[in-house]
Amino acid sequence: MDNAFLGPLLSAFGRSFLSKRNRGKSTGKKNIHRMGFLLVAAWGFFIASIVALIIFIIDFSRGWLNSGGIIAFIAAELVIIFSCLLFYAWYRNAYVEITRTYVLRRTFLRFVEKVEYRRIRDFGYYERTDRDNNFEDGLYIDGPYNDEGYFGEGIELHSNWVNMSYVLGQLAFRIVNERWAEPESDEDQNLIQEYVSSGRAREICLEQSGFVFPENDNSPYRESKE
Repeated sequence: MDNAFLGPLLSAFGRSFLSKRNRGKSTGKKNIHRMGFLLVAAWGFFIASIVALIIFIIDFSRGWLNSGGIIAFIAAELVIIFSCLLFYAWYRNAYVEITRTYVLRRTFLRFVEKVEYRRIRDFGYYERTDRDNNFEDGLYIDGPYNDEGYFGEGIELHSNWVNMSYVLGQLAFRIVNERWAEPESDEDQNLIQEYVSSGRAREICLEQSGFVFPENDNSPYRESKE
């Protein structure tokens, strides 16, 4: 069960419930992004379980429940509690970690996808509006091909639940300066933040979407053409 399972819900509600912490944080050396909507859903089910329990106690004390009603309540309460725990576990397990050296994405089932900036082979960035005229953007980055001719590393990010500005800044820095930013260099990191704050990172990534970094271009198709 991952983003694809509740894609429409996340698309509709992600912008509203995206954690303010995620929106406002500037990436220093480490930054964790989680889906705030999932935590809200977990709290919603928790509150619903408390309300249902109160109603049950009142009805039971007044003798309004028969054995069938008691069984139905227990079943409903278990479903609500399970849903609460499920959404909270999803919130805790699934996240994106953005640092000065890599991007890491962990799914609900704890599968990990990780790409170091210096190993990025190509990227794609897009912006669009949905049917309700809400803005959204997405980014995918791929590492070099593996020995079997497939991408061994790759991550896809979506603005509904992660602030990807710093990653765009890293890509823009590489394109403009023809080298990757040094993680411990304050000068390089300040320049990345300047690209982000000015909007230049977004513009560069839009213009250069599909760009292939030659130092990591080990495509078997390129070799066959040569």
